[in-house]
Amino acid sequence: MAGLAGALVASPALAQAVDPNQPFNDGSAAASVSSPPGVVAPGYDPGTRAANVDMGQALAADMASVQARQHAELQRYHQALKGRAQTIAMIRTTQARREAAYGRAMDAWHAQVAACQDGNRQACLAPTPDPAAFE
Repeated sequence: MAGLAGALVASPALAQAVDPNQPFNDGSAAASVSSPPGVVAPGYDPGTRAANVDMGQALAADMASVQARQHAELQRYHQALKGRAQTIAMIRTTQARREAAYGRAMDAWHAQVAACQDGNRQACLAPTPDPAAFE
């Protein structure tokens, strides 16, 4: 059994592949002279760098797309707010006009009632004033 374990350890198929782009690390924590003791310096791998650049460009494109979509949604929101404000202004103007017409119709009705109570038969027989006629 011990012979089999020794054969497995010495087998080149089980040995780790060495990356030529990574600095040699003898197993100590201070493998780099530019790094403080206890810190292992990362190696430089052009393939990883290229992948990171590609990922960064893809992320930038995605962010630009998201920002453009958010900007468009914000513009639609502001247009909707502007439309809502215009609708509210129109409703308020219409309501004020109707309330004024109603007030004038009520004034005319009060005058008609007073005339009727003073004995004016025509005022008693006249129809109630219509607020729509005072708009």
